Formats: sequence, C-alpha cells, structure tokens
Amino acid sequence: MFKGDNKMKKLLVSSIVILSSLTLASCSSLDGQYKKSSNDKKQTTKQVKTPTRSSFKNNVATLNDKTIKITGVKTIKDTQEYSQPLVVFMYKTTNKSNKIITPLTAWNNTFKITQKGKSLKKVSFTDDRLDSNPDKNLAEGDSAKNSVVYELDNQKDPIKINASEGISTNSINESSSIDGTNLGSEQFSINNN
Repeated sequence: MFKGDNKMKKLLVSSIVILSSLTLASCSSLDGQYKKSSNDKKQTTKQVKTPTRSSFKNNVATLNDKTIKITGVKTIKDTQEYSQPLVVFMYKTTNKSNKIITPLTAWNNTFKITQKGKSLKKVSFTDDRLDSNPDKNLAEGDSAKNSVVYELDNQKDPIKINASEGISTNSINESSSIDGTNLGSEQFSINNN
C-alpha cells in the first residue's frame, strides 16, 4: 500500500464521521423545535353566523337583517281626504341585526307596492285602530307593529307587493324598478264588500 492511501483513508473516514455528526446534530435540533412548536399550538373554534336565505312567502319577508310579517291588509273605501279608496298594510318588524332600524325604514327598504304596474302613492292616514310606530328605534331582537297606507289607483285591479333585499334609498316612482335582489311578490285582491 501507498503511504498516501492511508492518509486519504483517514481523511475520508474523518470527513464521513464529521458529516454524520453534523447531520445527526441538525436533525436532533430540528426535532426539538418541531416538538416545541406542535405543543405550543392552540386549537380555537370560531362560531360563524351563517346568513339566512332571504325570501318572501306567506306574507313574511325574511332577510338577513330583519323579518317583516304582514299581519293584515285592509281596504278603506270612504275617506273625505282622498278621492280613491286606501289600502292599509299592517305589519310587524323584527330586527335581527346589531344596527338600529325603524319599522318604516325597514318597510321602505324592502317593499314596492303596485297596481296595474304603477307604483302606489303612500299617504298619511290616522286611525286609532291602526298600529302606528313608524319611527320606533328597534335594537337587535326588538319587534314593533306598524301600518302603512297607500292610495289605490282603482277599485278593481289587484295590488301587487314586491319584496327586495337591497333597494336603494332613492325614491321609487312609477318609472323605477326594484334595484336589489328580488325576493318575490304576492298579490292581494281588493275587497269590494
């Protein structure tokens, strides 16, 4: 054997030993870090409120932030103030959001009332038998009854009430359309008794 071969073998063996030692040392230090970080992790569960599916059926508009239930529809034929009969929608508003709302704002932001495709005009009419809480502040979970009155265009054609989520606060007139998510509509016949 050559004298240089022995030195090469020693150098090769020394290099392998040093390399193995370094590899083992780095693996054991990574293993300690891995164990430490896995023990430090805390599992948390966050409860998320799932939005309800908005709809309008059976006289109830169910929206993410409120529910409006139409509790009655009444026709008033003889008034001295108006030339046409009036239609009264009696309803109950329940606030489901953490923002303050009023029954009248909830109604205005949800419904459009038409007769023969023409928007009906909302009018001021007082009757002690009708619930009147248009400006009552409703916090989350609060409810209030209210009524809203429209002047009919005629005494024979049915009334259509269309519910929408996201109606803008711009005024709605006969040439405007619902500009939110259409939730559906219901039709009411005029009682001619």
